[in-house]
Amino acid sequence: MWWMLGLHEHSLPGRGRPCLTIAGRWRLWHGRPAPGLGVHRVSVPGCDLVVLGYCPAAEADLHRVANDVAAGEVDALDRVGGSRVVLAARHEEVLICGDLAGQRPVYYPRTPGTGLVAGSHARLVAANAGVPGAADVWWPRTPWRAVNVLRPGWTMRIARDGTTTQTCRVPLPLPGRSTKDAAAVLSESLRRAVASRVKAASRPTADFSGGLDSSTLAVLASADVDELPALTAATEGVDDAEVAIQAARQIPALRHRVITEPPTLLPYADLDRTPLTDEPWLGTVTGARERWWLGLVRSEGSDLHLSGDGGDGVLIATPAYLADLVSPRHGPMLWRHTVGWARLRHQAPHALIRAALALHSTSYAQACRDAARQLRSNAPVRHGWTRLISWFNVTGAADWATPEGRAVVADMLHEHAEANAEASVPGRMGVGDSAALLALHAFARQQRLDAEVAEQWSVNHHAPYLDDEVVRACWSVPAWQRTTPEQAKPLLRLAMGGTVPACVLDRRTKGNYTTPAYHGLRANVDTLRDLVNSLRLAEVGLVDRNKVMAELNRGINGHSIRLAAFDVLIGTEIWLRAGTATDPS
Repeated sequence: MWWMLGLHEHSLPGRGRPCLTIAGRWRLWHGRPAPGLGVHRVSVPGCDLVVLGYCPAAEADLHRVANDVAAGEVDALDRVGGSRVVLAARHEEVLICGDLAGQRPVYYPRTPGTGLVAGSHARLVAANAGVPGAADVWWPRTPWRAVNVLRPGWTMRIARDGTTTQTCRVPLPLPGRSTKDAAAVLSESLRRAVASRVKAASRPTADFSGGLDSSTLAVLASADVDELPALTAATEGVDDAEVAIQAARQIPALRHRVITEPPTLLPYADLDRTPLTDEPWLGTVTGARERWWLGLVRSEGSDLHLSGDGGDGVLIATPAYLADLVSPRHGPMLWRHTVGWARLRHQAPHALIRAALALHSTSYAQACRDAARQLRSNAPVRHGWTRLISWFNVTGAADWATPEGRAVVADMLHEHAEANAEASVPGRMGVGDSAALLALHAFARQQRLDAEVAEQWSVNHHAPYLDDEVVRACWSVPAWQRTTPEQAKPLLRLAMGGTVPACVLDRRTKGNYTTPAYHGLRANVDTLRDLVNSLRLAEVGLVDRNKVMAELNRGINGHSIRLAAFDVLIGTEIWLRAGTATDPS
């Protein structure tokens, strides 16, 4: 749901849409509410509180928050749960914060004085603040030169003249719960997140892929309705549908529908039909399949659709967590984890140990400087699983960049390192939890684009795993407790024991969709070659067209390529070609 916040005395593009006047000084325009997504407002002396998005809090709870904020307790905003943006107008200022995961970003002009002070979409803010510009790699920046975005977990103060300041709310405490206690909290958080959404809908639906994440939500939702349409896509060569069919037999309230995926819905098909999104959309290459799937959801009459998206982001940490086990106290556990991962990934245990030791003594700022030096020296990108034991990775796309393109990113990295000695995360945490949270932020920022695309196809898409309460529950234990080589997602499995069918809980396989990607490369070779031959990213000097073409040809000829990096490049290129728009509604 889109929204814009502006100064009352300025003329902004409301055009008859829903508008609230807040504290007599601010105007808030917003899109049409949908089941589970709304605009909640309470007013008390000294504070006008507005919540946009999904919020399970009762009105009495919001009144208590508003009273506390009026009394000067800004941290009270943290008590507004769900997946939402909170605005609190008091005196001559507005306080504003998004969610912890980053699915509800808050965009604002880099230069105040335009009248519009914040909004849900970068292009809305850009339309009032300036023209689109170069892309950037760090969260406070956006692909729009005149627009910044508030970090997840931070609060922004907007003064009457539009100037802004940002502070970290530090809402995530140090991990301290036992795994059993954290699982109990996670279970309750997910149950509430699903139940409150389902009760707000007249025709809820759910993904039911056969994987643990979506199956959990569908099972929980089925407890609150007489009948829940649950959809499974059957893809050739993937066993997800077989597990889903077996599980659905044990859940009476599910009306299970298995749909065979048409063989024509390969990745890279119909790129010219990619919808316009606020920022580059990583789902571009599978857009044809997304349109097909959303059409199926819509055909069920869905007014709220539950997706398991985000489960990986909150339930799995990156291998960087091994660095947190480098200590005499955790030495035996470090060895157990590295041996376990070495067997699974066909690595030498001592290579993983060396990588963990190196990361343990590398600060975030130093990692940024090291990456900048790597780019400037034109060193090849590291490959292999050990590269993941790091703060972050220089992606494979760097190998296709021009020297000028590498220099641009290197300068950004160096600038970022000078301004950020530590990772900008809301709380004190180890390398593993910090790296995992940064990865979650990147995912959630893309997830909101998935929801934006779904909305364009009249589907109200929800991802409960990204709710604040779920994030807090998962980060209440250290990364090495929610990620182990012995068991995938142990925290969720413990939380859902006895609730989700055993065939899902005990599953040790995971659907692999790599093969269709290579089929898609070959089936759409002419379109992709035409695209690469006319890359705008090459025209502006960032990417070497010949290197990208060589990578494409390798994939077409059956060789393994860096698909993730290639998909990012294609998605960015398509977004640049789509042009700009000023109205996401």
